[in-house]
Formats: sequence, structure tokens, C-alpha cells
Amino acid sequence: MPPVTIDTDNFSLDVGGFAGFFGGEEAVSAMETVHLYRARRWTGWFNSPGSYSVGKHYGRLANSRFWNGMFPGPNIEPTTYIGLDGKSGPMYVASQSGTFLKQTGHLAYLLMQRCKDQRAVIVEGRKTRANKVTILDMPDIKFDSDTENSLTIHARDGFHKHIALIPIATSVVTCVLCAWGDDWYCFSLILLGILVNGISCFVIGSASIVLQSGASSKNAPPGDGMLMDGNHVIVVRGKEKDVLAITQGKFHLEYQPWVRRRVRKERRTRSIIGDGIRDFHHLFGKKDAESGPGPETETQDLDDDAEANDEYAAIGFCSLLLVIQFLTQLLLIPQGKLFGQIMFLTSFAVSWAYNLFLSSMDGEYLQEVQLAQALNLSDDRMKTYKLGTRTAAAVFACLTLQPDCEHKDWGNRGFKPQEILRQFIPNDTHVWAVWREQVLEQMRSSKQVLQSLDLEACGNRIAAFNDVDKNLLNDLLSDARTAYQQYLVLQVRSSLIGSVSSSVKKEAW
Repeated sequence: MPPVTIDTDNFSLDVGGFAGFFGGEEAVSAMETVHLYRARRWTGWFNSPGSYSVGKHYGRLANSRFWNGMFPGPNIEPTTYIGLDGKSGPMYVASQSGTFLKQTGHLAYLLMQRCKDQRAVIVEGRKTRANKVTILDMPDIKFDSDTENSLTIHARDGFHKHIALIPIATSVVTCVLCAWGDDWYCFSLILLGILVNGISCFVIGSASIVLQSGASSKNAPPGDGMLMDGNHVIVVRGKEKDVLAITQGKFHLEYQPWVRRRVRKERRTRSIIGDGIRDFHHLFGKKDAESGPGPETETQDLDDDAEANDEYAAIGFCSLLLVIQFLTQLLLIPQGKLFGQIMFLTSFAVSWAYNLFLSSMDGEYLQEVQLAQALNLSDDRMKTYKLGTRTAAAVFACLTLQPDCEHKDWGNRGFKPQEILRQFIPNDTHVWAVWREQVLEQMRSSKQVLQSLDLEACGNRIAAFNDVDKNLLNDLLSDARTAYQQYLVLQVRSSLIGSVSSSVKKEAW
């Protein structure tokens, strides 16, 4: 059998065909983390695969007539497009201000997901369908001094910047080895990939994340309320301005002026393609009744209330560079030597592994951590309780929302406990009506003895009840007692913590 030989002078891997497509999804997903980690935008100097996919994906952010023709598709705001906005949050019901939001935004969604993952305190009692109630005491949010309702989010520090040295070093070493092997085609292509990916990461990641909250009045009542998502409820307590940061706030990518240019959207007039007469009139400035106003008149008649449009030409330019990189690699890689092509593939493989590492990270979890750190939502301010029934959860949430005043002043505060209970259980049968009355009677009482939550306390209102209704009411009152007992424990614990903190302050003085 004759020996098998490989002519390395004429052999070519021809990797240009997949150079721009291989690892495209991983590269796009990795680019979405560029705002979530500190110094992430400075660590993109490596020959990354998937340049065509990344260029086509982020080219839609340019949002201008020129770039829309090159990268067609819907023009979505960068914050939503990258995944920092767009999620629908749970329903919000205020307990005093009367605010009702059927759907909140992205930040409320992140908060709900974080509370769902929190370890809960198990409340003993009857069990049917478990419900979780998280009590969140909002801190006093310190917004940026130059703005009233904005807060700059600082990116999270991580070990990714150390791991990024691996693909960066690999790309640089393979580039140098190609030059040492006198393969200037592969040398230039690896160098081109390093520069284009590094510039793209720097430009796309140059924005800072800003939390934009809703405007609130200084004389507004407390923003206490509930975020309700199925079997999980978050009781939010705090000032209106602090609660608005959750219920109406959102993330926003704030780009520098050299990346973002704000222009006014022009109202474009429709015309027929190929209408030479109109073009002829505009060319020579002829005006008559049929030709209509000239360009100067149209410019002057722009709507003063036209909507502003943000153009990101720098991102469009980076996307164009990524597409050019793909085309260049497609054409010139076959011209390189076998050694240079192997070096090119090596840089691609290591960069793809790093992109895979970045894309495997949970972006929503990183956003949850950033939100909690920015608003100082520590575990001490968030306590989750798991109650065995929805009835107990309704009473417990209602008790934690009652204002610190006499029940006679509830109306002046706008507090309606019966409406809070109905948000949980809208049933209007006689049994549920009696149960609600007994719960409200106990809440109005200043005594800690739970006399109103006994079946005997219902009196003549249950005289017409059969045994089934009485047993049901007894179970519901038992759930209310469970919730009330847990609330009393919570009050005692809060008073102890308050007394300890006050004594510590006195000792410090």
C-alpha cells in the first residue's frame, strides 16, 4: 500500500465559508452582557466568530434612513433590544393612594422573580394551596444630584475580565505566529477581527444604565401597596417616590452624544416612484398648482410637535465593519497558508468558548442583583412568608398594610381593608361576607385576644347556616387566626429590633 502524503503547499482548509456564521448566536448573546459587567466593554479585543450575525443584529439600532436600508427591520429602542426592558410586571394595588396598575414594568418583574427565589419562613397552619407573601420595606432612595428621578446603576464587578485574557492572548499570539510564518493574509484577518470586535464592544458598551423613576408629589400619601402575581404577593411599604421606582421605573441605556444623535422625525410626504414631472419641477424650482410647494416650503412646514428620533450612527458603523469583516474573511481566508488557517481557527475556537461562557450567564439574574444593589434592597428589608392557604395570605397582607393610626382615621388615609381582601378573594357568598366582617372587626379592635375570629362570635349571622357552611367558616376563621398570630410575632420582632437599634445609637452618642 503506497504511503499517504499531504501536500501542505496546495492543501487549504477553506474556512471562510463558515467564518462569519459559526458561533453567531453565542456572539450575539455574549454582546448582551456588555453593560452588565464592569470593564466588559474593554475586553473585546479578540477575533470573535459570528461577525455577520452580530452586525445584522445590532445594525437595526442605528435607526436612520441610511442604516435602515442596509440593516432592515424594526427599529427598537436599545434598552429593550438588548434585554434591559420589555418584561411585563405583576399587578399593583395601592392600599392608601388609590393607585391601581393592571400591569407594571420590567423592574417590578425583576423584583418579583427575586422574591420568588428567596427562602421563605414556613407559617404553620391549615394547608390547601400555599401562597407566599414578601414584606418589602423600601429604603430612602438617593437619586442623582443633577436629576430628580434618575439613578445611575453601577455595573457589577466579576472575574470575567480575568477569563477574557485567554481569548485576547490567544488572538494576539496566533496573529504574531502568522506574521512569523510569513502568512500575511491570515495575519491581517486575525488583526482585523481583533480590531473590529474590540471597537464594537467599546461602542455598544459605552452606555451607562440609568434607572428612571416616575415623578411623584411631595404631598403624596405613602406608596404602600401590593404586587400580585398568582400565588405570590409582595407587600411594598415606603414613600411614594421610592415605591414608584419599582412600579413605574425602568432601565435606560444612556449613550454619549458621540454615539446617540437626537433628531426630529420628519413627516414624509408620499410620492409615486418614477414621477418625473414632480422631480423635474423640484429640480428647476418651478411651482404651480399641480406641482405643490417646493422643498423649501416643505421644510418650513414641518410639524413643530414632531416626535424626536434617536439615531445611533456609531453603532451602525460598527455593524458595517462587522459585515465587512465577514466578507473579507470569506474572500481572503482561502488565500492563506495551512499553518495560518489553523491559527485562524484556533483563535476562533478559543473566542467561541469565551462567548459561550458569557452567553451561559443568566442575564435576568444579573439585572436582579444590580437592581437590589442600586436600591439597597438587602435581605433584611425583604422577608418572605409561606402560608398554607390563600385566605391566610389575604389576612396577613392586609394586616401588614394597615396604617399606624386608629381605625376611625382609615377613611381619611384612604385605607380600605375590605377591598384588599377582595383583591385576594372576590367571593361574595354569605359565608365569605361573614368572614370578612369578622376579620374587619378584629382589625378594628385594639385587643390582641382573637375573640372575633371564633365561630361563637358570629352570633345570629350564622343561624341559618347548615353544617357545611359552619365548617367552612370555621376553617376560614382558623386561617385568619394563623395569619393574625404571625402578624403579632412580626410586630414583636420589629419592636425588639427598633429598641435595640435605638439603644445602639444612644451608646454611640
